[in-house]
Amino acid sequence: MQFERHHTALVVASLITVASFMGATAYTQNRLVRVDAVSTRLERNAIPSLEYLSRASVRLARLNSLLDDIAAGGGARARALRTAREEVSAVEREIAQYQSLPPLPGETELGERLRADVDRAVRLVRTNIDEQEVLPPVMPDQRGRDALNDALDQAVQSILAALDFDVRASEDMARDVMVLRRSTRRMIIELDAAAAGIALVAVVIAYRASRRHDQLLHDHSLLLGARVEELDRFAGRVAHDVLSPLGAVSAGLGLIARSPDAQARNYAERSQRALGRVHQLVAGLLAFARSGARPDPAARCRVDTAFATAVADCADVAAEQHVDLVVEACPPIEVPCTPAVMTSMLENLVRNAIKYMGDRPVRRVVVRARVVPNEKARIEVQDTGPGVPSELQATLFQPFVRGQHEVGGTGLGLATVKRLAESHGGSAGLDSTLGSGSLFWIELPIARGSQAA
Repeated sequence: MQFERHHTALVVASLITVASFMGATAYTQNRLVRVDAVSTRLERNAIPSLEYLSRASVRLARLNSLLDDIAAGGGARARALRTAREEVSAVEREIAQYQSLPPLPGETELGERLRADVDRAVRLVRTNIDEQEVLPPVMPDQRGRDALNDALDQAVQSILAALDFDVRASEDMARDVMVLRRSTRRMIIELDAAAAGIALVAVVIAYRASRRHDQLLHDHSLLLGARVEELDRFAGRVAHDVLSPLGAVSAGLGLIARSPDAQARNYAERSQRALGRVHQLVAGLLAFARSGARPDPAARCRVDTAFATAVADCADVAAEQHVDLVVEACPPIEVPCTPAVMTSMLENLVRNAIKYMGDRPVRRVVVRARVVPNEKARIEVQDTGPGVPSELQATLFQPFVRGQHEVGGTGLGLATVKRLAESHGGSAGLDSTLGSGSLFWIELPIARGSQAA
C-alpha cells in the first residue's frame, strides 16, 4: 500500500502522539511500582514489627511487676504465678512472630541480640516461677533477684532499641513514599503537558500537510478543467478543419458520379462511401469527447419529449430495416439534462438496436420509461435481436468495442451514452441473453420539482 505525503504526515503525527502518551504512562507506572514496593514493605514489615515489639515490651514490664507480687506473697500469689506463666508464653510468641518477618536493611544483627537477651530473661523468669511454686515457698536470694532484674531490663532495652530502629525505618519509608508521590505527581503533570505539546505540534504538521494536499488537488482540478475545455475547443477545430475539405471533396466526387464513364462513377461511389465513414468517425469522436464535459446544472428535460424526437429521427431507419418501433406510455418525468443530451442517448440506443437486429423473425424495438427507487428515472430500450454474448457484455460500453456481427459503425455510440449518463449523475447498463434479445437501460436522477418525484 502506497501512502501519499499527507497520509504519511497523519500517520507520523498519530504515532508520535501515541508514543508520547505511552512513554508518560510507562514512566508513571514505574514510579508507582516503586511507591507500591515501599508502601508494601512499610505495611507488611515495619508496622507489624512495631506492634509485636511494643506488646513484648509491655508484657516484660508486666512480668517484672508480677514477680514483685509473687515475692511479696499473700492471697494473690497463686494468681500472679499463673498470670506470669501466661505472660512468658505471650512474650515468646510475640518475639517469634517478630523474628518471622523479613528483616529490614541493617536489622539482622539487632534482631539476633534481641533474641538472645529475651531468651535469657525468659529462662530466668521460668526458673524463678518454678522455684516459687515449690511448697513451702523458697525466697530467692538478693543476688538471684538482681540477676533476674538485670536480664529483664536488658531484654526491655533490646526491644526498645529494635523499636527505635523500626520507628526510624518507618519514618524513612513514609518520607520516601511522600517524596515519590510528590515527584511522581509533578512528573505526571510535566509529561502530560509535554505529550500534549507534541500531539499539538503533530496535529499542526498533519493539518498543514492536509491543507497543502487539498490545495494541490484544487489546483489540479482547475488545471484539468482548463485542459478539458481546451481539448473540447481543439476537438471542435479539428472536426471543422477535417470535415470542411471533406465536404469539398464530396462535392467534387458528386460531379464525377454524373460522368458518363462507368469506371469513373464506380471510383466516385467508392470514394464517397469512404468519405462517409470518415465523416461518421470524426463526428463520433467529437461527440465522445464532448460527452465528458461538465453538464449545465440548471438544465431540465421531459423524457416523453425526448422520446418523440428520437423516435421521429429513427423512424426512417427503422422502416428501411423493417423494424417496428414501439413507444410505451411515459409518465411525466423530468431529468437534469438538456433535451439534446437526452435525445442523443436515446438515438444511440435505438439506432444500435436497429443496426444489430440481424435476420431475426420478430423485429421490434420498444422504448419505455419508469420511476425506480431512490428517485431515479429508468429509460429502457428493449429489442428482439440476437442478444449479446456474456463475455462481451462487460466491455460493450468501452470505446471502439462493437458487437459480434460485422455492421458499420465506429464503436463509440454506447461509450458516448455511458459517459453522458455518468456525467449527469446516472449510469448505463445492459441485460441480455443470447438468442432472446437485449435490454439497454439508462438511470438518471429525477429533477427536483418533477411530478414523478
